[in-house]
Amino acid sequence: MRSTRGMKPAEAKRLAALAGGEGDTWTAKSIQRLWAGMGTIYELSCGDQRIIAKVVKLPKRCDSVGDRRKAKSYECEAAFYRDGYAAQLLDAGVVVPRSLYVEARSDGVTIVMSRLDGRPGAFDRRGTETALAALAKLHACFWGPRADAAVAGGLQEQGTMWYLDTRKDEFDAMPTRGWEGRLRLAAKAIDERLKADPMQSVVHGDPKDANFYFAADGTPQLYDFQYCGKACPAKDVAYCLCCGSSAWDEADELARGYHRDLSAALAARGEEPPPVDAFLESLELAYADLGRWMSGWGWWGNDLEPRICRLLDRLDGGTALASAEEYGAAVAREFPV
Repeated sequence: MRSTRGMKPAEAKRLAALAGGEGDTWTAKSIQRLWAGMGTIYELSCGDQRIIAKVVKLPKRCDSVGDRRKAKSYECEAAFYRDGYAAQLLDAGVVVPRSLYVEARSDGVTIVMSRLDGRPGAFDRRGTETALAALAKLHACFWGPRADAAVAGGLQEQGTMWYLDTRKDEFDAMPTRGWEGRLRLAAKAIDERLKADPMQSVVHGDPKDANFYFAADGTPQLYDFQYCGKACPAKDVAYCLCCGSSAWDEADELARGYHRDLSAALAARGEEPPPVDAFLESLELAYADLGRWMSGWGWWGNDLEPRICRLLDRLDGGTALASAEEYGAAVAREFPV
């Protein structure tokens, strides 16, 4: 929904001035409403100047799990731009909006950032490759202990929007029979194994095609950093391939390409990359973890069922085990840390 209403010219001028814009005739155009009515994203313009303002307005009370999750996500994104994380990614060669101004208010935050010079693009084979290459640079930038430092600086303690601790309602809605019932029993063990994975970084947390722009030369540009925080980077890869790519039949080859890009980025920093087999094992767990959320929330994207069933067969031989504890033992056996 697009509108020219919602922000007065005086407020547009004030924000633009704080962000370093010049001129007196700034106008604001609404380009997107935020989830649950928690604000609006505006394009501010004056002559040839264009910048973006994300104005978050929280409800007076954030009582539900969902509202608290969203409120935390906006606090995280404010920290991402205010405290230099966007600048670190730009220095690492990842194209993201530049932070221009961040304002904390009693009822939310306002984030003013540069406008990306690109367009939405297809996640075909080439688009998926370049998106994964950008994620590899992002993950290398915050690899290992740098992820813990970023969490201490205000990013999410757990990256992604679907992690188990914040999705109890969706977990409770999962089927209790069939392969999804088996996944439900295995869910906690898979979540704990991914938390304990030796590969940890800051993940984007929502790297679907809708959160990428592509420049004229094909360079990927990332935005929407509400759910960036510490996690196994295989979660980003699983989500990107499942929820964005039209090259799903080539997912395994694309995942290996991501690992090559990650290895090169880590080697350039003088750091040892993870073994490819270890990464691919973690990726299978990440697919199952993503499927656990979708099982209770609603399925979308590419078909995860065959991959999840292969993993479950590896754990239980095709027949449901008696308890979550038994799945915990099976995950420890098949996917030792």
